[in-house]
Amino acid sequence: MKAIYKNSIATKKKITSAYLTLLHKSKKISVTDIVELAEINRGTFYLHFNNVDDVEKYLGDVVSLKFKGIETCFRQKDISTNPELLFNELNNILKEDLEYYKLIINAAENIQLIDKIKHYIMNAISNNFEVMKYVTNLDSFKLVVNYTVGGIMDCYTEWFKGNINCELDHLCTFLSQLVKNGLNGIIRHAN
Repeated sequence: MKAIYKNSIATKKKITSAYLTLLHKSKKISVTDIVELAEINRGTFYLHFNNVDDVEKYLGDVVSLKFKGIETCFRQKDISTNPELLFNELNNILKEDLEYYKLIINAAENIQLIDKIKHYIMNAISNNFEVMKYVTNLDSFKLVVNYTVGGIMDCYTEWFKGNINCELDHLCTFLSQLVKNGLNGIIRHAN
């Protein structure tokens, strides 16, 4: 049973990788395009998906589920003293398959995944008791968190595009230090 499950996951990844690759070339993608690039037959495609829209939905659901774990991580820890937890968790997810996430990030403008990931991180910060106990002006706080998380996501996006040349671990360390140093300022400006 485990072999069948692993094979199914591998096939779905092959299909979604082909979809993401094609997304860079055209917004109109057919099942034929996907099966040719993935080097599978149509029957295999239809065993896993009903149509191209199902591929996009599956991709969004799977990736979102992985990144939703970041929200849980924040609820369990005090991020005001240890923001490395966020970045370590984010890096662990990305390191599972850097090439696959590179495809996802580079195609994200077409499939809204960055917004979903950003939403999970913003919720994680906003729902963290240790941070929220200092906040008196919630609207200002949300504005500052949105600005900060947007900048973090832009840094990762630029890293994946090759526009920031450093190791992923260095990016993690730099961003966590930036957040750690700036969190008191964020809280202060939000009040």
